[in-house]
Amino acid sequence: MSDCDCGFEIGDRVSFAGGEGEIVKINHRDSGECLLHILTDDDTSKKLPAAVADLIDSSDALLEKGEFDDPERFNLRARAAELDLAHRQDRFVALENNRIDIAPHQVKAAHEILTSYDHRYLIGDEVGLGKTIEAAIVIEELAARGQADRVLIVAPAPLTTQWQEELREKFDTNYVIYDRDYVQAKKDAHPSENVWSHEDRIITSIDFAKQEDMRSALKNIQEDWDIALFDESHHLTARREGKRGVDKTDRYRVGEVVSETSDGLLFLTGTPHNGKRDQFYFMISLLDQYRFRDEHDVNKEGLTDLMIRRLKDEMYEADGSPMFPEKNIQTLPVEFTEQERELYEDITEYITEHYNLASREENDAAGFAMVLYQKRLVSSIYAIQQSLRNRMESIKAGGADLGDLSPVTKSLLDEYRDDPEMLTEAQREKVEEELGAAAASTDPAKIDEELSMVKDLYNQAKAIQVDSKAERLREYVDGILAEDPEEKILIFTEYTDTLEYLKGRVFDDRDIAEIYGDLSQSQRQQQFEKFEGPANVMLATDAAREGLNLQFAHIMVNYDLPWNPTRIDQRIGRLHRYGQDETVEIRNLFFKDTRESTILERLLEKIDEIEETLGMSSDVLGLVLDDVDLEEQIMSALASGESPDDVADDLEQIVEDQEKAVRRVDDELLIRDKFDLSKEDKEILDIVEESAEDTVGEADVAYLVETVCREFGGGLVNRRLGPAENGDEVFDLVMPEELTGDDVQSRYDGATFDRENALADEDLEFITLDHSAVRAMMAYCLDTDAVGGQTAVLTTGEGMDTPGLLCHYRIGYLSGTGDTVTERLVQVYVTPNGHTRTEDIDITGGLPPASVEEYPVVDAVSAEAERLVETAEEVAWDLIDDLAEEARAEREREVGIRREHAKNYFEHRIEDLEEQIRTFEERDRAGEDMSAVLAKHRSELATLREKKNAELARLDGEKQVVPDEPELVNMAVVIDAFED
Repeated sequence: MSDCDCGFEIGDRVSFAGGEGEIVKINHRDSGECLLHILTDDDTSKKLPAAVADLIDSSDALLEKGEFDDPERFNLRARAAELDLAHRQDRFVALENNRIDIAPHQVKAAHEILTSYDHRYLIGDEVGLGKTIEAAIVIEELAARGQADRVLIVAPAPLTTQWQEELREKFDTNYVIYDRDYVQAKKDAHPSENVWSHEDRIITSIDFAKQEDMRSALKNIQEDWDIALFDESHHLTARREGKRGVDKTDRYRVGEVVSETSDGLLFLTGTPHNGKRDQFYFMISLLDQYRFRDEHDVNKEGLTDLMIRRLKDEMYEADGSPMFPEKNIQTLPVEFTEQERELYEDITEYITEHYNLASREENDAAGFAMVLYQKRLVSSIYAIQQSLRNRMESIKAGGADLGDLSPVTKSLLDEYRDDPEMLTEAQREKVEEELGAAAASTDPAKIDEELSMVKDLYNQAKAIQVDSKAERLREYVDGILAEDPEEKILIFTEYTDTLEYLKGRVFDDRDIAEIYGDLSQSQRQQQFEKFEGPANVMLATDAAREGLNLQFAHIMVNYDLPWNPTRIDQRIGRLHRYGQDETVEIRNLFFKDTRESTILERLLEKIDEIEETLGMSSDVLGLVLDDVDLEEQIMSALASGESPDDVADDLEQIVEDQEKAVRRVDDELLIRDKFDLSKEDKEILDIVEESAEDTVGEADVAYLVETVCREFGGGLVNRRLGPAENGDEVFDLVMPEELTGDDVQSRYDGATFDRENALADEDLEFITLDHSAVRAMMAYCLDTDAVGGQTAVLTTGEGMDTPGLLCHYRIGYLSGTGDTVTERLVQVYVTPNGHTRTEDIDITGGLPPASVEEYPVVDAVSAEAERLVETAEEVAWDLIDDLAEEARAEREREVGIRREHAKNYFEHRIEDLEEQIRTFEERDRAGEDMSAVLAKHRSELATLREKKNAELARLDGEKQVVPDEPELVNMAVVIDAFED
């Protein structure tokens, strides 16, 4: 006790209005109006008069005073501490606290990343292996361990909403999408603040983030990201320019900024390498700038703890069978009717004439329009009818040129031309709608001539009553469903017009599911469930080529083929993915003897042949077609009258030449992580099983929720049977009034603790360890003012030496940078005669506080509380040392590897710079004035040496494993239930 009348000492824990903390300094005053300097539990500093603070008695002080809580409160506090630490014990909890069936290979990828010390990895798994789920497991596990409070996800614009919905539906986590409207509203409300600091879980598009104001704000954030993720990371492109120069795209500069301001960093891509060493090197350097000296230094060995890459052909089940079935791709040829053939030739003639006219007049917009019409011509009669009608209206209105395009379309035009996959379907359709109105010429006579041609072609198209391709599709679908009425068939088309035609004219007698760009995420989910349920057919545009997992179906038809074969592989990936157990049947509808079909069919056959030889899929498309503008090849063939077979021959030769680059990259640079559950990877099944058994389960969460409600109000009402066959009950959760507010609702109707129920009905509120209501309950139970639970009297059976003192400690260890690496809750039992134990502590019950005085043995233990706590703390320190020792060797190994990489990198750079300096010194001695150049290079050399020393010192600190001081949670006197 302090000599001062205030009664406080440094180190005392105190409570005050709004929180708790520890006294770190006291200004004692004779008047008694002492000033306390308090470090609060949320790491802020406060100065408060002693009169407004209350001393929080430690557990041993309460014990010495003979003040005991109800055993239920004691157990609540201990259980809350245990749940709070559940994620910090290097165990998986996300495997159980989500709504998805996570596959073993996904667990292995997440486990490899989570057990690395810096969580910076490239996930290069092939399409269909679930890279999104792997990354989400990593993020959610880190967040639950307190290591990922701030998360940034950067993706192509078409995927941002998909990421948001996936994380909300599967992991019950909410992210905010940053776009111009949202950010502008934030800026208007808080003009002096960095917009990226307003939210802690953000999803944004790479093309929004690359804008100068956004990139600048990202660079200057006050609080770093705990982990950041780039989806489709191959878009982060930088190229070698000359010997030492680097040409960086704006997207790459976003990667640089985020790399510097984030601890963990994940890259996701199905095409990690495009055959260009420098681009791959620069992308990898964003993950670890010191891993390789330059692009010529990149090697498989150096990638082993930086990259995960599995291919479907090298994935095996526990019984040794392939994890993925085969694909069977066939063509469904379609014969033109005489009218259709005539229309095709006439429209193609019109298109090529005006495509050439646009080229001569350097009218890019009109050239784009003609390409669009040619694609729609072979999509459906209805699609080209709509295009011709719109074209007529546009020409009557005088047509449009690039200057007439809206600002939005102008801003998207370069992207549409160079990388249309980065646009959303709505953006692409907006651009194509405006481009379709572009006039090919400014000559009035030519405009009138075109109007006359378009009218004739429109009438010609309207007169065609039979769409042969649609009939062939209906014939194929009817044949499949006649054999098996339960079969599911996925049909892709590139255009919403064609989808509407197929829905209204071809399948008007069927209840079909449909997905296209204008649907909201909830509408997409409804259509997904419809296809999984009653509908046999789903019609989809390319808005569905990513993000939908449809492995319950195995038949797909490409009604029209995009002139970008990469999209075809993405379409196939909806069915050919983990969980598919049948051969995936792919049918491509082609009109026979058209220029487009000849070129596309032969190209796809060649790529399929290479895929078969190399045992890879998505990688091949990215590699062999990286420098091929297929759209230009096809239109040039049409415009010049070149034989499509000659074009196909040229493309085949390009593909064959690129195949050599593919082989070289695969052999020399890219790792292949074979996954075989029957051999070396079977230990991952043990991790899955242990995570299910050892981690906090439904019963633990249910105990906490039910006990808190019983003790403090609220309750589980309207209990009823759940939807799952073997599932537990469903209920409505009414929260205690004092716990509501912020993100905790007063009531959750339709809730469950049971994962099977949550999987069966996604509308149920899944009450897991990470649910906001459960987190609020845990925090409340650890608040000593609210709940107490610091002391109790417990009883035990015959196997324990009594009486004694049971102490609960939080123990853990820190990295050299001060971050908590892992923590766990341990029990230490101490008897007055000095016996200790940490296991097999059998507690059978407890005494209500009112009856404690009836047991004198309790006083005997309380009187020695200080001595017993000292003994217990010594045991806790021993446990911490054991825990830290387990991690020390592995951490030293990992950091040692990185230290060697950094050392090699800097030595190479320093040697190179020293050589340049020697050369300049020789020229200077020879009479050439090199003083300015020498001064510049010597300054660079000094800076480089400083960076080397700083990085090696940082790594030396990283490898340290420092035991953290044990934190006493609560303690209890333990007596024999019968003898004492």
